[in-house]
Amino acid sequence: MSPDDPLARVFLESSMVARVATRTPKGRPAMTPLWFLAHGGRLHLGTARTSVVVRNVKADPDVAVLLDLPGRAGGSDHLLQLRGRATVREGIPSLPVLLGLARKYYLAGWRSEFAHARLWRLRTRYYAQAEGAVLQIEPLEAELVRRP
Repeated sequence: MSPDDPLARVFLESSMVARVATRTPKGRPAMTPLWFLAHGGRLHLGTARTSVVVRNVKADPDVAVLLDLPGRAGGSDHLLQLRGRATVREGIPSLPVLLGLARKYYLAGWRSEFAHARLWRLRTRYYAQAEGAVLQIEPLEAELVRRP
């Protein structure tokens, strides 16, 4: 299946967390859950410049991403697995990506982050501990896989 397939688009638009699978410099697998936005044919994921996922992508840019469908009890029976190549850009996401992330995570109905506004100061202190980076993943292929 192509990453542009309509079913893949449903997963990309509905999923809230991307589980990014990378390899450590020694070849061991690692999985990192991150918020993401699909924009301009790429996935954009914010993280810290010193995070494990950034270190791993710099050593080996080939990644796999798992997305699931929220909503139904237990979600879907399937996951979307994307394979692609990742690049790291230091700093914060571009303005269109920042606005898309705000719309997706802070203004999204029942799952709105406004319900957690009392924690924003704590979250701001947490994020201030590290300099930011953006993972940009270009999906090359997509596959629907059964949930284990």
